[in-house]
Amino acid sequence: MSTISAETNPVSTGSERRRRGRSISDTWFSVLLITPAAIIILFFALVPLGYALNVSFRQADLTRGGIQGFVGLDNYRTVLADDYFWQSVRTTLVFTFFAVGIEMVLGIAIAFLINSVTVGKTLVRSLLILPLATAPAVTGLFWRYLYDTQFGLYNYFLGLAGLPQPNWLGDIKIALWALIVFDVWLWMPFVALIVLAGLQSLPKEPFEAAELDGASTYRILRTLTFPMLMPVLFLVAILRTIDALRLYDAVAVLTRGGPGTITETMTFYLWRTGLQFFRMDQASAMALLFLYGVIVGSLFALRPLLNRFAARAGER
Repeated sequence: MSTISAETNPVSTGSERRRRGRSISDTWFSVLLITPAAIIILFFALVPLGYALNVSFRQADLTRGGIQGFVGLDNYRTVLADDYFWQSVRTTLVFTFFAVGIEMVLGIAIAFLINSVTVGKTLVRSLLILPLATAPAVTGLFWRYLYDTQFGLYNYFLGLAGLPQPNWLGDIKIALWALIVFDVWLWMPFVALIVLAGLQSLPKEPFEAAELDGASTYRILRTLTFPMLMPVLFLVAILRTIDALRLYDAVAVLTRGGPGTITETMTFYLWRTGLQFFRMDQASAMALLFLYGVIVGSLFALRPLLNRFAARAGER
């Protein structure tokens, strides 16, 4: 037995050495895995970002010969002194505040209602996904016909009820609210589904103990449900805020920034500056200012959540 093991050991040792020589380390394997994604990010994110940064420091009026000499911070000064730019910023912030706020309230309420349902929960979840199944531009065209003053269903039913039939997309007082209603219809199911997933992932033991102790529903919501659900609510609010700040599809399809410029958001004004007025230098400066504002705002907003995760990791 000892002779056989002695004879076989060199062979097995040699095969293990050859196998070890052909294998790669975990570090190089990780590099190979992330390389395709890194190449895609490089060409579709970092290269355009670097190009936009370069254009923002040059004169790039496409009606006067394209990209020309270096002008420093002149484009940024022009943008920051532009009243229409600040009006678009105000419109974007107002839209984001009301749209995200309404979506959060309705989404949380609907998530709690679905969570309490015992029959047909899968069907309700499937119906909630329907608004998200098509592109915002397509649903925007559909809503444009719903808002039509002559053939729209909304004014038709208002007329049947004997109520005033407003010009939804042409009245300066309600055009922005028409956009908000469309965005709430489109993205409220997203909030509801994420919150519902968070509710279903909560542990049941604390709630059962609270019920045995005779705690009221309000107390359970205040001391257990919402504190445990807060990371999910915070994250979905941040995601929806970032997405609402870059609103373009609904504006381009429904109102084209009108009436006047009352519904012109930052991204639509950026598009109009770059592709209608052909001032790519100022459009690039706007895009970079917008990117900087979103990044800084996101970092400040995510700081409490990151600190909470860090504290949990430290306790473990």
